[in-house]
Amino acid sequence: MRQSIQRKTVYAATLITVLALAGAWTFAATLVTSNPPSQSSGITVIAPQSFTTATVQSTELVAVTDAIAATAPAGTQASPGAGGLNSSQYTNAVLPTCSGTPNTCGGNYSAVDVAHALAVGDIAVQVSLHVQQGAAPVGFDVQVELVLAGTPLTYVFGNGYFDTGTNTAPTTVWVMLFIDTGVSALTPPSLDNVVVTMNACVGTSTTGATTCP
Repeated sequence: MRQSIQRKTVYAATLITVLALAGAWTFAATLVTSNPPSQSSGITVIAPQSFTTATVQSTELVAVTDAIAATAPAGTQASPGAGGLNSSQYTNAVLPTCSGTPNTCGGNYSAVDVAHALAVGDIAVQVSLHVQQGAAPVGFDVQVELVLAGTPLTYVFGNGYFDTGTNTAPTTVWVMLFIDTGVSALTPPSLDNVVVTMNACVGTSTTGATTCP
Protein backbone atom coordinates (compact mmCIF):
# COMPACT_ATOMS: atom_id res chain seq x y z
CA MET A 1 0.00 0.00 0.00
CA ARG A 2 2.74 2.44 0.91
CA GLN A 3 4.76 1.66 -2.25
CA SER A 4 1.72 2.18 -4.48
CA ILE A 5 1.10 5.65 -3.02
CA GLN A 6 4.74 6.60 -3.54
CA ARG A 7 4.68 5.59 -7.21
CA LYS A 8 1.56 7.65 -7.87
CA THR A 9 3.10 10.64 -6.18
CA VAL A 10 6.29 10.43 -8.25
CA TYR A 11 4.28 10.10 -11.45
CA ALA A 12 2.15 13.14 -10.63
CA ALA A 13 5.22 15.20 -9.85
CA THR A 14 6.87 14.11 -13.11
CA LEU A 15 3.76 14.98 -15.12
CA ILE A 16 3.56 18.45 -13.60
CA THR A 17 7.23 19.05 -14.42
CA VAL A 18 6.78 17.97 -18.05
CA LEU A 19 3.72 20.21 -18.51
CA ALA A 20 5.52 23.16 -17.02
CA LEU A 21 8.57 22.66 -19.26
CA ALA A 22 6.36 22.28 -22.31
CA GLY A 23 4.86 25.68 -21.65
CA ALA A 24 1.35 24.39 -21.05
CA TRP A 25 1.23 26.41 -17.83
CA THR A 26 3.58 27.66 -15.18
CA PHE A 27 3.34 27.76 -11.44
CA ALA A 28 5.28 29.21 -8.53
CA ALA A 29 5.66 27.76 -5.07
CA THR A 30 7.02 29.26 -1.90
CA LEU A 31 8.47 26.99 0.76
CA VAL A 32 8.24 28.43 4.26
CA THR A 33 10.35 26.76 6.91
CA SER A 34 9.58 27.58 10.52
CA ASN A 35 12.05 26.53 13.17
CA PRO A 36 10.13 25.54 16.29
CA PRO A 37 10.92 27.52 19.43
CA SER A 38 13.19 26.04 22.03
CA GLN A 39 11.35 24.16 24.73
CA SER A 40 14.39 22.91 26.58
CA SER A 41 13.61 25.31 29.39
CA GLY A 42 13.33 24.23 32.99
CA ILE A 43 10.27 24.52 35.21
CA THR A 44 10.87 26.02 38.63
CA VAL A 45 8.03 25.34 41.09
CA ILE A 46 7.82 27.37 44.29
CA ALA A 47 5.27 26.32 46.92
CA PRO A 48 5.08 25.88 50.71
CA GLN A 49 6.37 22.52 51.87
CA SER A 50 2.92 21.53 53.12
CA PHE A 51 1.15 22.54 49.90
CA THR A 52 -0.33 19.46 48.19
CA THR A 53 -3.43 20.86 46.47
CA ALA A 54 -1.89 21.24 43.01
CA THR A 55 1.16 19.96 41.15
CA VAL A 56 2.68 21.12 37.87
CA GLN A 57 2.64 18.43 35.19
CA SER A 58 4.07 20.23 32.17
CA THR A 59 4.39 23.45 30.21
CA GLU A 60 4.41 23.89 26.46
CA LEU A 61 4.17 26.58 23.80
CA VAL A 62 0.94 26.63 21.79
CA ALA A 63 -0.57 28.88 19.15
CA VAL A 64 -3.65 30.71 20.41
CA THR A 65 -6.77 29.47 18.63
CA ASP A 66 -10.30 30.86 18.79
CA ALA A 67 -11.15 28.27 21.43
CA ILE A 68 -8.14 29.15 23.60
CA ALA A 69 -8.83 32.87 23.27
CA ALA A 70 -12.38 32.26 24.55
CA THR A 71 -11.36 30.45 27.75
CA ALA A 72 -12.82 31.71 31.03
CA PRO A 73 -10.66 33.92 33.26
CA ALA A 74 -8.84 32.28 36.15
CA GLY A 75 -10.54 34.34 38.84
CA THR A 76 -10.35 38.10 39.32
CA GLN A 77 -7.39 40.25 40.28
CA ALA A 78 -8.24 42.57 43.19
CA SER A 79 -8.72 46.18 42.19
CA PRO A 80 -7.94 48.97 41.99
CA GLY A 81 -4.36 48.37 40.98
CA ALA A 82 -3.56 45.51 43.34
CA GLY A 83 -0.35 43.77 42.34
CA GLY A 84 1.10 40.39 43.19
CA LEU A 85 -1.10 37.48 44.19
CA ASN A 86 -4.25 39.21 45.37
CA SER A 87 -7.77 38.20 44.32
CA SER A 88 -11.15 39.76 44.88
CA GLN A 89 -13.36 38.04 47.44
CA TYR A 90 -15.63 35.26 46.17
CA THR A 91 -14.34 35.58 42.61
CA ASN A 92 -11.98 32.61 42.39
CA ALA A 93 -12.62 30.31 39.44
CA VAL A 94 -14.48 27.30 40.84
CA LEU A 95 -13.21 24.07 39.34
CA PRO A 96 -15.76 21.51 38.13
CA THR A 97 -16.83 18.75 40.46
CA CYS A 98 -15.54 15.50 39.02
CA SER A 99 -15.97 11.90 40.03
CA GLY A 100 -14.81 8.54 38.83
CA THR A 101 -11.48 7.99 37.11
CA PRO A 102 -8.89 10.66 38.04
CA ASN A 103 -7.94 13.29 35.45
CA THR A 104 -10.99 12.66 33.27
CA CYS A 105 -12.34 16.20 33.63
CA GLY A 106 -11.11 19.69 34.37
CA GLY A 107 -11.08 23.13 32.81
CA ASN A 108 -9.24 25.61 30.60
CA TYR A 109 -8.55 29.11 31.94
CA SER A 110 -6.85 32.32 30.84
CA ALA A 111 -4.46 33.98 33.27
CA VAL A 112 -5.45 37.31 34.81
CA ASP A 113 -3.40 40.41 35.65
CA VAL A 114 -1.52 40.00 32.37
CA ALA A 115 0.26 42.36 30.01
CA HIS A 116 -1.17 40.58 26.94
CA ALA A 117 -4.70 39.25 26.61
CA LEU A 118 -5.02 35.98 24.72
CA ALA A 119 -5.02 36.93 21.03
CA VAL A 120 -5.61 34.54 18.14
CA GLY A 121 -2.34 33.96 16.29
CA ASP A 122 -0.08 34.66 19.26
CA ILE A 123 2.09 32.14 21.05
CA ALA A 124 0.94 31.26 24.57
CA VAL A 125 2.35 29.03 27.26
CA GLN A 126 0.04 26.29 28.48
CA VAL A 127 0.66 25.27 32.09
CA SER A 128 -0.86 21.92 32.99
CA LEU A 129 -1.80 21.31 36.65
CA HIS A 130 -3.21 18.33 38.49
CA VAL A 131 -5.47 19.44 41.33
CA GLN A 132 -6.61 17.33 44.29
CA GLN A 133 -10.29 17.55 45.27
CA GLY A 134 -11.86 16.25 48.46
CA ALA A 135 -14.89 16.69 50.68
CA ALA A 136 -14.17 20.36 51.45
CA PRO A 137 -13.35 23.11 48.92
CA VAL A 138 -9.84 24.51 49.01
CA GLY A 139 -8.58 27.75 47.51
CA PHE A 140 -5.18 28.23 45.93
CA ASP A 141 -3.42 30.74 43.69
CA VAL A 142 -0.86 30.41 40.92
CA GLN A 143 1.61 32.90 39.50
CA VAL A 144 3.41 32.01 36.27
CA GLU A 145 6.57 33.84 35.21
CA LEU A 146 7.77 33.28 31.66
CA VAL A 147 11.37 34.11 30.79
CA LEU A 148 11.76 34.63 27.05
CA ALA A 149 15.24 34.43 25.52
CA GLY A 150 16.84 37.53 24.09
CA THR A 151 19.05 40.47 24.99
CA PRO A 152 17.73 41.62 27.32
CA LEU A 153 15.50 38.84 28.61
CA THR A 154 11.74 39.44 28.47
CA TYR A 155 9.54 38.60 31.44
CA VAL A 156 5.83 37.83 31.10
CA PHE A 157 3.53 37.19 34.09
CA GLY A 158 0.05 35.79 34.67
CA ASN A 159 -2.00 34.82 37.73
CA GLY A 160 -4.75 32.34 38.49
CA TYR A 161 -7.11 32.06 41.47
CA PHE A 162 -8.99 28.81 42.00
CA ASP A 163 -11.36 27.03 44.37
CA THR A 164 -11.50 23.26 44.10
CA GLY A 165 -14.75 21.42 43.63
CA THR A 166 -15.82 18.82 46.16
CA ASN A 167 -16.05 15.04 46.11
CA THR A 168 -16.97 12.54 48.77
CA ALA A 169 -14.04 10.45 47.52
CA PRO A 170 -10.79 12.30 46.77
CA THR A 171 -9.99 12.60 43.09
CA THR A 172 -7.74 14.55 40.71
CA VAL A 173 -8.80 17.02 38.03
CA TRP A 174 -6.73 18.81 35.41
CA VAL A 175 -6.36 22.54 34.89
CA MET A 176 -4.89 24.20 31.80
CA LEU A 177 -3.77 27.79 32.40
CA PHE A 178 -2.86 29.88 29.33
CA ILE A 179 -0.55 32.93 29.34
CA ASP A 180 -0.07 34.93 26.14
CA THR A 181 3.56 35.85 25.40
CA GLY A 182 2.60 38.83 23.24
CA VAL A 183 4.61 37.30 20.38
CA SER A 184 3.17 36.20 17.05
CA ALA A 185 3.20 32.51 16.16
CA LEU A 186 4.92 33.53 12.89
CA THR A 187 8.02 34.47 14.91
CA PRO A 188 7.78 32.16 17.93
CA PRO A 189 9.96 32.98 20.93
CA SER A 190 12.45 30.75 22.69
CA LEU A 191 11.56 30.01 26.28
CA ASP A 192 14.41 30.11 28.79
CA ASN A 193 12.52 29.26 31.94
CA VAL A 194 9.08 28.98 33.53
CA VAL A 195 8.61 29.77 37.20
CA VAL A 196 5.35 28.61 38.79
CA THR A 197 4.56 29.86 42.31
CA MET A 198 1.60 28.36 44.18
CA ASN A 199 0.08 29.11 47.59
CA ALA A 200 -2.89 28.13 49.70
CA CYS A 201 -5.55 30.86 50.05
CA VAL A 202 -6.89 32.14 53.36
CA GLY A 203 -10.42 31.90 54.65
CA THR A 204 -13.20 29.54 53.62
CA SER A 205 -16.74 29.85 52.40
CA THR A 206 -19.37 27.59 50.90
CA THR A 207 -17.59 27.83 47.57
CA GLY A 208 -13.99 27.75 48.81
CA ALA A 209 -11.50 30.42 49.69
CA THR A 210 -12.73 33.95 50.25
CA THR A 211 -9.60 35.60 48.95
CA CYS A 212 -6.03 34.90 47.87
CA PRO A 213 -3.50 34.84 49.32
